Amino acid sequence: MKGNFIMLQKEDLKEAIAEVLETMVGKNLLKEPTQTASTEYYTRDELCARLHITYTTLWRMEKRGDIHVHKIGRRNLYSKEEVDALITQGSSMSNTNI
Repeated sequence: MKGNFIMLQKEDLKEAIAEVLETMVGKNLLKEPTQTASTEYYTRDELCARLHITYTTLWRMEKRGDIHVHKIGRRNLYSKEEVDALITQGSSMSNTNI
């Protein structure tokens, strides 16, 4: 391979590597994550305080499928988007079987 040299500027090399990564992964890793990609969550305590309910009521809502729990390790987390949608759709929290 005598004489086969390519000279690139530092910025050109960065662009070439980024293009290869985009092709291999199938998405642009260099872009900032979008706002929708970063979901915020309530903890169990925060959600109970927000909805003014007890842990037992929250557990019953989970069992009935009224609210979806995301288990991360040993933590129960609840998507703020899902909770806000549940509240705005007019789901009556006071009609839970206590």
